[in-house]
Amino acid sequence: MTPTRTVRLTDLTDLVQAPDTVGPQAREVHQRLRAEWGPVAPGELSPGVRLWFAMGYAEFSEVIRNEEVFSRNGDNWSAVQEGKISPDMPIYPFVTTRQNSFHNDGELRRRLRSPVDRALSRVEEHSYAAQVRSICNDLVDDMLERGEADLVQDYAVLIPLLSVAAMFGMGREVGDSMRKAAHKVLGGGQLAQEGVIELAVEIVDHIARRRRDPQDDLTSHLIDDPGLWDDNEVMEAMIVMIIAGNELTIATITQTLLLMLSDERFAGRLRGGRLDVDQAIEEVMWRDPPCYNITPRFALRDVELGGQLIRKGDAVVPCIAAANVDPLMTGSDPWLEIGNRAHMSWSAGPHSCPAQRPGTIIVQAAVRTVLERLPEVSLAVPADQVERNTDSLSYRYPTSMPVTFSRTLT
Repeated sequence: MTPTRTVRLTDLTDLVQAPDTVGPQAREVHQRLRAEWGPVAPGELSPGVRLWFAMGYAEFSEVIRNEEVFSRNGDNWSAVQEGKISPDMPIYPFVTTRQNSFHNDGELRRRLRSPVDRALSRVEEHSYAAQVRSICNDLVDDMLERGEADLVQDYAVLIPLLSVAAMFGMGREVGDSMRKAAHKVLGGGQLAQEGVIELAVEIVDHIARRRRDPQDDLTSHLIDDPGLWDDNEVMEAMIVMIIAGNELTIATITQTLLLMLSDERFAGRLRGGRLDVDQAIEEVMWRDPPCYNITPRFALRDVELGGQLIRKGDAVVPCIAAANVDPLMTGSDPWLEIGNRAHMSWSAGPHSCPAQRPGTIIVQAAVRTVLERLPEVSLAVPADQVERNTDSLSYRYPTSMPVTFSRTLT
């Protein structure tokens, strides 16, 4: 099938920017696209740079699970081969080849991914949760002292990198500098290259310290793992975990806090209602996923997908926001998703998120600390006036969330 029209990325922004993503607006957009194209829609990143959106749950699953047909390595994208992807494009950092599991497939991916999985399996969850709670409590202490807060800028954007830094055995001052560098990387262009260099400098210094003085932390476990052959591969593994986890965790924290403070089903929990933080997280993962498009895959041969002919070298973008609400998987009753973890917000297959448990621990601690320690916390603006970022191809989350609360110290 040859498409007669393509869908620009801007056509899809209302899938994630709709004020009421639990209501009919986002579903109507999905329904319109599916009615016109089916589960796979043609798109355009920029003039002359074509791609496809895998919106159906089954098609999404096929793309992310089958690396023998759909590669993660950007060298297989015809647009890269033809020189159409320039360093100033936001997608550039995600399609340039590096020596890590994120950018590779097959045996190389397995060798580089396995040490990360092994290191994460050694994280003692109770002690790590205590570390994260300490970080969250310190930030809440600052809010209580000031008597005002923005739950995004004063809180959510700080927690993920500080928490990951703790897992690597780094101090909080290093975590804050890495947070700023990671944000540059996700912004694309010249700033992305600066961010990668800044991250690399911090990490290389830390690896050198851990070689001199090993500790029971993630950095030392990666250094000791025979699957990583040198310090460059250790550094690349750490960079992937820092960059991939930062925006995803910020988005999940902010979306969950917004839901808890604005949706009566969850806000009622503060007053004895029956839905809790874990259920709110799952609701976010289904209905307003923190990452709505994941990194493209590139066809290694001609293949049919969802009634469309995908040519060798084509890019296919797996669209979580659409796959999660595929009517073949969900239905009209949002209560059916509560407790159901078949959503794709952690991805799946060979490139699924390796840090689901630490990531969940961070989000749980961040949300619960706010609800438990900020007395009578409530949004200072209507929920539909909370602004979201517009500069990312993958993430949408609040950029500011001012709240009011009692000055009573807890």
